Amino acid sequence: MPLESATSLIVRTYEQWLADNGGPAPDAEASDRPSLAGRPMAAPTDLKQPDSNIVRMLQMVIDGRCLVVEELDEIISYLQQQRNVMAKAQGVASASGLCLI
Repeated sequence: MPLESATSLIVRTYEQWLADNGGPAPDAEASDRPSLAGRPMAAPTDLKQPDSNIVRMLQMVIDGRCLVVEELDEIISYLQQQRNVMAKAQGVASASGLCLI
């Protein structure tokens, strides 16, 4: 399919979706996030960006593929570190002793 045809198909489909659903899509991120009124958010510079290995493993999970225990441990460790940075910035208790089982 030529690019122009594909683009016009996407636009038509999106416009039809808007018409059927009564307007623009709601901001899913804002509606799913719990209210943190009064709590300071961690500055983005405090958070460590995932390395390419973490990104690859998370993509495997998204694709429905299985990971080995060591890969799962690496992802869990990264997420716990991120949580601890955010918890410290928000004044929430650290989860260093958190048991995920």
